[in-house]
Amino acid sequence: MNLKIAVTDEGEIAKTIAMLLGKDNEVIVVDNAFKVIREKPEIVIHTYEIPLIESIKNPSLAWTFNTWYAINIARAASKIGSLNVFLSTFLIYDGKRGFYKEHNTPNPLNYYGLSKLVAETSIISLGNYLILRLGALFSLRYRGFLYPFIKSALKGKILKCNKNFYLSIVNTITLAKTIKVLIERDARGVINIGSNRISMYDLCNYLSEVFGNEVIEISNGERDFSLDDWLLRTYNIKINARENILDLIEHKLLNY
Repeated sequence: MNLKIAVTDEGEIAKTIAMLLGKDNEVIVVDNAFKVIREKPEIVIHTYEIPLIESIKNPSLAWTFNTWYAINIARAASKIGSLNVFLSTFLIYDGKRGFYKEHNTPNPLNYYGLSKLVAETSIISLGNYLILRLGALFSLRYRGFLYPFIKSALKGKILKCNKNFYLSIVNTITLAKTIKVLIERDARGVINIGSNRISMYDLCNYLSEVFGNEVIEISNGERDFSLDDWLLRTYNIKINARENILDLIEHKLLNY
């Protein structure tokens, strides 16, 4: 392809994307609007964010970076005709219905979801966008929705997991591979990126396969944040939840 592709920080997500896309393209860091205008990348991937846990603790920080920072970068990218690839989240929804399609009505339950929703809405208004609504993003270190469970699994603790809470998941490496395919196929619009629907109890059993934890099933209130992947499958991409969790074995061996 030989494109100039910009990421907006040097964190884990950006490094993983650069590792895959950097083989055939030039990957640079643009952390402000001036650099976007100066470097003129064909694609800007919005990798910088305040993750879920920090966003809940510090809403003003989440608003500053997940929303305004992202919008300012996107405006600069739009001025020079760049494609904005924005990483959004399943947490723009309220979990009352599940199998969310891209056109379903958002209703965020926390500030992380709200900050992402406002940013994606603003970026859509600029045109030339690829909004990726991610299932629960995870790695050994990423401080997202699944981080407390992965942290407990790493420490050998008993995992108590709700059989009535459903979601879709995606690890950081699978996300990077998916972005690569979508860029190569010139994808545009809003696309859900997530695995098949699983319960938190299923997820914890998969973690147990990796780390050997005891898993206790609990039954709390039902929520379903799963994402419908019909549009993703039109690009011949299908994400398997169990395989994504088992990838953590490789992450652990490589100290990823």
